Formats: sequence, C-alpha cells, structure tokens
Amino acid sequence: MTRSDLDPAFASQQRRAFSTDPVGRIVQNAVTGTGADKVSLDRDVVNRLDESVSERLDAWPVTDQKHSGRCWEFAGLNVLRARLIKSLNLEDLALSQNFVAFHDKLEKANHILVRAVAVADHDLDDEEVRTILEHTADDGGYWPQFLDLVAKYGLVPAWAMPDTESAGNTAQLNRALSTVLRRAVLGIRRAATDSDPMEGAERIEILRSQAMSDVYRVLAIHLGTPPASFTWQYRDKDKAFHSEGEMTPVEFAKKVVPDAMYGYLTLAHDPRSENPVGRKYVIDHTPYLEGGTPYAHLSAPLEDLKAAAVAAIRDGEPVWFSCDVKRQFDKDAGIWDARLHDYDALYGVDLSMTKAERMRMREISPTHAMTLVGVDLVDGAPRRWRVENSWGDEVGRKGFFTMDDSWFDEYVFQVVVAPERLSQAARAQWAAEPIVLPEWDVLG
Repeated sequence: MTRSDLDPAFASQQRRAFSTDPVGRIVQNAVTGTGADKVSLDRDVVNRLDESVSERLDAWPVTDQKHSGRCWEFAGLNVLRARLIKSLNLEDLALSQNFVAFHDKLEKANHILVRAVAVADHDLDDEEVRTILEHTADDGGYWPQFLDLVAKYGLVPAWAMPDTESAGNTAQLNRALSTVLRRAVLGIRRAATDSDPMEGAERIEILRSQAMSDVYRVLAIHLGTPPASFTWQYRDKDKAFHSEGEMTPVEFAKKVVPDAMYGYLTLAHDPRSENPVGRKYVIDHTPYLEGGTPYAHLSAPLEDLKAAAVAAIRDGEPVWFSCDVKRQFDKDAGIWDARLHDYDALYGVDLSMTKAERMRMREISPTHAMTLVGVDLVDGAPRRWRVENSWGDEVGRKGFFTMDDSWFDEYVFQVVVAPERLSQAARAQWAAEPIVLPEWDVLG
C-alpha cells in the first residue's frame, strides 16, 4: 500500500540534494536578498517593450483607486470621462467614483438581505448561504453593474462628492458593513422559524428595513452624504464658459451619458472546452442591484475580442476590459508580457499550463478592470496595447501601462464594446437564451 503520510526522511534527503546543487544555491541567495520577481525578470523582454503605439486616445492624467477594489467603477468612469472630454471640448473632467461606490454598497447590501430571506431555511453549511456570508461587503463588480448604478442614481462631478479616506481604504468600512449584514441575516434566519408565518414575515421586513438604515448610516459616516443636486458649469478648451444650472445626479447622467452605452455588450475569452464558444452566458444570482441587468457575456474567440477593441479605439472610444492583473507584470515599469518572468528557469520547475487549465484550476481569474486607450498595429494586427490604469501616476509611465499582445492572449478575459462591433451571428447569439454559470465560476 502506498504511504499517504510524509516520510520524515524526505526533508533530510531533499536538504542534502539541494546543498549539492550550485545553481539552486545561487538562485536562493539572489531571491532571498532581492525577491523572485526581480531575479526572474527577462531583460530582453523589458528592453523590446516600446511604449509607443500607432493609435492613442489619452491626453489626460490617470486616477487612483488607492487601497480599494473599485477598479471596475474607475474603468467605467474613465470610458465616460473620455467621451465627455471629447463631446464637451474639455481639457479634463473628473467624475466622482465615491458617488458610484456609495450606491453600489447600498445596492449590494439590499441584495444580500433579499437572498438571505430566500435561503433563510437553508442550513448554514449550504453553498449559497456560505457565499452570502463570505461576500457581504465586496468592492468588486461588473460593467452592467456600473451602468445600472448610473441609470438609477446618476453621476456627479468629483468635486460634488470627493473621495474620503475610507473611499480609498475600504477595509474598515467593509468590516463594519459585514457585521451589520451578518447580524441582520442571523435575525432573519431566526424570524423565519417563527411558528406564526405572518408574524415571522413582519419581523423579517422590520429587520431588513433597520439593517438598510444601518447600512446607509455606516456608508454616510465613511464616504460622506451623496448630494441631491449640484450646479453644473464649466469652461471648455476654447475658454468659453458654459452654465447649465442646477441639476440632480440623474438629470446630469441623462444629459451626458449616451443612450447607446446602455446597450454595450461583454465579449469574453473562455477557452474551457466545457463552455462552448459562440454562446451567451449569465452569472447565477445576478444582478446585485435588484431589478437590474444580469451579468452576461458572449463567449468569443480571442480574435473577435481584439478586432472589436481595435475598431473601438480607432473610432476614438476607450475599451473597458477585465484581466488577471498581477501575472507576468512589472508594476513600476508598467509592462505586461506573457514571458516577462522566467519562473520555470528561476525555480527549475515546470510551471506550464494552458489558459483553460489555469482557469479550471483557479490559477487565474478576472481580478482587475482597466481601459484600453491605444494599440500598436502592424499590418492591421495588434502588437501591443496602451492601458489606462487606476493606480495613480507613480507607477508605470505616469500611470499608463504597456501590454504586449501575448499577455492579452493569456490573461485578458473580457472586453466591453458596442453591439455594432460584433458580427450579425454574434448579435443573434446575444439575443438567445443564455447558459447559466454558477456564481462561484471563475468568470463569476
């Protein structure tokens, strides 16, 4: 019978073997003193990654999400910001990320409570109940989630609701929200066992209402109170002054957000054979904004994602995209390349997997959203991409990054584009009944 326990002699044998490996010891000295990413960096790759691109949109400074998971909101606002700078003839424009984040947290809290009521009679070890309790106050989100928030609550300029300390450092805020919501879920579960169903239902509604009031109070303390209205006026690049008067956030959004943007679609590259290409998928238990848009994507070949993104950039539109950001990258230099770090050589270990295998094994997943604002084309094909990040201007090239096209292949998952960027067949598939993916899927 094969032993399942680890033989105590194993570590001693490996220690002796490693001590006689001169290459291993040299690498050990380098990594323990410098760090694996610096030692594994392939200088040939670094030196050939030129930041110039044949198509470039940006002429504005980057934003900074700081220590928060609001990248998807920043990326969404960066797409809008570019449109408004162009349409209003502005030097620059800052929209309030804090305003969007406030209402996102509010809607997510309501979603948690709605789901808690639906599964109040489920065991605590139930997969869905565990998911609710483990993700009570997450920062992350999706493109349709961003648009739903804009449509429902509107937008404001950054000066009308600037970032607070907690907006850029959400850990303490999230802990407080999680406690409020978990306590409410506990009360809801107890009320659901009431012998009188009518009394139980009334108690549940009281608990939900009180919890939402508590959530709003916590959010207001940390993020400030969202403005009910503001005065919109600005001076354009030609020094002409425009005064639009007082308006609500919803009125402002209706004025500046093109209706067509609400019809934009998400294309996803998912090479897992169990998920056929060319089909529409939707994430179960979405949207997080009750009554909103379910989070769907159309699975497509890489070439389709790239062609749609190139077409948008050439038409002057930045492209929202999601990726696994901290793979094969150098934050300070602001570069990504699929072969930037030679970890196999560093460790003397075969670490190779295909993109599909890495997704199945949860080695990679969408961890960050940014905008594509440029592309370098050679004979019509992309060689590298220019990326607007939201990590401030002290990294990369004043906050902008360069992505080799090889990295797009391996670590980019989704791009958001106008439906006219898709073929007629792809648009027909988008209209078809979607396949439901569980919320814990790697693309969920």
